Amino acid sequence: MTNVPPLLSRLPFVIRILAFVLLLCPPGASGHAIEYLTAKLTLLPDAVVRLEITADHASNPLIPDEAAALAALKNPLHLKNGTSWLPLSDLVAPKIEHHKDWSRCAPPNLPPPPPEAEHSLITATWQWRHPDGTLIFTVPKGNMHDVFLWQPHAPGEAGEPRWMVLLAGDVTREIPVLAAQRSFWLLLLIPPALLLAWMVRRRLR
Repeated sequence: MTNVPPLLSRLPFVIRILAFVLLLCPPGASGHAIEYLTAKLTLLPDAVVRLEITADHASNPLIPDEAAALAALKNPLHLKNGTSWLPLSDLVAPKIEHHKDWSRCAPPNLPPPPPEAEHSLITATWQWRHPDGTLIFTVPKGNMHDVFLWQPHAPGEAGEPRWMVLLAGDVTREIPVLAAQRSFWLLLLIPPALLLAWMVRRRLR
């Protein structure tokens, strides 16, 4: 994941330039509309992945009401699974939250909406332990909702959060997950268990 939208050749480059400009322009310069879903990707220890995707049915003209927001959150991204793509809805059931806290949905370096802007936010959160060493996401072809995917830094890590804009059909590069922790304490139990088994067998003779 890089600090600028990836150069993907399958869609016109000018669309990505316009998306980049609109995202970074001063608040109010492009109106109050937020015409994308925000997706916060958090990588946790032991290969745990948390993905929080938010729809705003008060400021997004493509999402007129709560029902449309919930529909937009059903399959906003697919996850690479071997040679196929797995919808998030098939991965694990998400936790659904209704709130108005825009600050938890976007990185701090993204210009915030105007103070008077109203938000009706619905956040769907998926959390799972990933079996592979990397993640690859895509926005399904034909999906009308662009996705602003961003990744906060780990505690103590310097620099701005990484982000990218994904349009329908776009595919991310490989995103490494944090390595699964090995249960070394279980290895310590093996010698005593073997000794106990040996002692039991001697008594049974």
